[in-house]
Amino acid sequence: MPLKIALIDDEPAARISLRRLLQVYCPQATVIGEAGSVVEGITLLQQSAPDLLLLDIELEDGTGFDLLERAGPLRSQLVFVTAHDAFAVRAFRCYAVDYLLKPINPSELVVAVQRAQQNLEHTQLYQRIEALLHTAASGRIDRITLHTSKGLTFIALTDIACVESCGNYAFVHAISGERHLDARNLKEYEELLPHPAFVRVHQSFIVQLSLVQRWLKDEDDSLVLSTGMRVPVARRRREALLRLLA
Repeated sequence: MPLKIALIDDEPAARISLRRLLQVYCPQATVIGEAGSVVEGITLLQQSAPDLLLLDIELEDGTGFDLLERAGPLRSQLVFVTAHDAFAVRAFRCYAVDYLLKPINPSELVVAVQRAQQNLEHTQLYQRIEALLHTAASGRIDRITLHTSKGLTFIALTDIACVESCGNYAFVHAISGERHLDARNLKEYEELLPHPAFVRVHQSFIVQLSLVQRWLKDEDDSLVLSTGMRVPVARRRREALLRLLA
């Protein structure tokens, strides 16, 4: 069965371009409807049942967030399309909500469509959207979504003690003592977590700075966190870390 897609973007030229890209690079997909505003988008979703919604952030009468709030629970997969909203992109990454940046890269579009097709039968998208809408309303990111072997786990930033590298993955150590293996790497966490609340102190560790209780200076410097965990400090990061702790 073809993947049914709905396009919501207030620029007709952008919708035409996206439709053409889908025809060329995603032959397994078919566009079943288009809309250019929040009002039109709500009507489209009420009258159709797309498998995937490609939703622009900025619409002529509001935002994609407004549409999701007013449309109610979304029964399709979701990919946001945006041109230049750095805060929104960071939020999408924190809550594991897919997005595409304009101008759209065909290879990234193909990956997004394939991922949506794979997730049709198993998703917790509604939870991620609820968290995303909360962030959009408050204007600040206060939690992230973890991809673990047991599914999706939501954790507040203030509950993260440190993040430890594990190859292409990372262990997220919670203040409670729990440890979650997440499908992001440490570099991604360095970009996601707010600085200087979280600081990379070693090639394998990022710590929440407010939890540092002691700095042990011996042959190999290390930090002791309030959780009791001991984290190494890289020599090349000592000076910058001292400035932050001063």
